[in-house]
Amino acid sequence: MLSHAHPPPPVPAAGGGRGVEFRRKLHFLSSELHLDPFPLLAVHPALRSAPLPLLEDSLRLLTSHGLSARDAARVFSAFPSLLTSPPDAPLRFLSADAPLPPPLLRAAVVRSPRLLAASVPDTLIPALRFLRRRVSLRREPLPLAAALLLAFSVERTLLPKLLFLRDATGLPDPAVCALLRRAPAILSYGIESNLTPKLQFLTERMGRDAAAELAEFPHYFAFSLDRRIRPRHEALRERGIEMSLKDMLTINDYDFSERLRDVTLSATKFRL
Repeated sequence: MLSHAHPPPPVPAAGGGRGVEFRRKLHFLSSELHLDPFPLLAVHPALRSAPLPLLEDSLRLLTSHGLSARDAARVFSAFPSLLTSPPDAPLRFLSADAPLPPPLLRAAVVRSPRLLAASVPDTLIPALRFLRRRVSLRREPLPLAAALLLAFSVERTLLPKLLFLRDATGLPDPAVCALLRRAPAILSYGIESNLTPKLQFLTERMGRDAAAELAEFPHYFAFSLDRRIRPRHEALRERGIEMSLKDMLTINDYDFSERLRDVTLSATKFRL
């Protein structure tokens, strides 16, 4: 979101049509979109000379695809240039070619406004082809986690993650693609910040086979290493309890504690 620390730009003098037009734009941004107009003007000076109807057209375009005015404000706050360059092409692609029905399109754009700032030929089309052809993700519509990936570069983000998983786990391409179809969000995780440390913990500290475990439960990477994976593994190790990766991570804290308590009580009764 935009910072509000920018000093406000000078407002044109009251006399003349240009001053009236400028004040109408300020009113539109602040009253219709509930945005502070001055940071927007500082980041995107073209707003100063853009005609008000163009800004209104940009808002209408987004609302015509199922977004609310509040959703549109979120998009424009992240990418002010979309106010003066309505994202017709990305919206046509997402709604017709991806294709994302209105509720899914709205959810994807609210989560990732840069979908509307992405180039159709350079980013959106290659990403969709990658998911459809390389990963063989045929589901229509795309799941939300996969729709969010359309904003990523194939060469800089998507392909490197696939190749990393193949090389790090020893799984062949078809097996890697199979787990990515089940958990496409993996392609948005950082290699150094997420995938590498969690794979190392899985194999070195937990002593598990990465290929077998990930084939069974690819959502492993979605859980926090420090807040979920490590403490639960240590709790099980201290008590000598074995549990599947899925059970270890997906049950809630209360049920996990109950499992530990039940196993501990059973072991105590057996010794007695």
